[in-house]
Amino acid sequence: MPEWLILSTMFDASNSPITIHYRPRNRSTYITITHNGEVCVRTPIKNEKRIRIILAERESWIRSKLIAIASSNMYYHTLGETIRFRGECLPITQFLHLDEMLKKAKNSVDIEKYYSLFYKNEAYLTLPSRVAYYARKMDLHPKEIRFKKMRRRWGSCSSEGIVTLNTMMMQLSYAHIDYIIVHELAHLRHMNHSKEFHAVVRSVLENERELRRELKQIRIG
Repeated sequence: MPEWLILSTMFDASNSPITIHYRPRNRSTYITITHNGEVCVRTPIKNEKRIRIILAERESWIRSKLIAIASSNMYYHTLGETIRFRGECLPITQFLHLDEMLKKAKNSVDIEKYYSLFYKNEAYLTLPSRVAYYARKMDLHPKEIRFKKMRRRWGSCSSEGIVTLNTMMMQLSYAHIDYIIVHELAHLRHMNHSKEFHAVVRSVLENERELRRELKQIRIG
């Protein structure tokens, strides 16, 4: 499990750091999470033990918000200096060939073009074997597998049995990559998002709800 995810799920309502803003005029207690992961409480209650009891009741919600924030921060990078790759934000200098290519770039459009080419090459190297593995496991075999850069979706499955995967998914962790692959293969059986469809995905990936929720927080691009 990535370190950022471990730290997020370690929030403990009984002793984790929180910021309390005493608001005597408030009728209720309000919990907010700042963009840097600080848990803030606005409350008319003075007793911290009572406040932490309230936090314990919302602990699951707080953790989910912290995970979403950590995920968002995780995938932030500086164009030309870092790159999102396999669930991490890494310095370009770790990829010698890409680093050399970027030296030829004249503007941000060129940089993005080289990034896209890098993801495309990595997709062709990585994804076919993972698709083949899950296709065998699920006994669902696409007529054809295509790879292309897409702006609005991570993957698709046509009624003709053609599965298309977004090469930009090489930005993601293997857990999220596998979820997308299994998701699209499941459409070969159910061309919808019914309970039956999600049951197929869950039969392969028990934590599919968690993965689906996390993926919604990650921006393509």
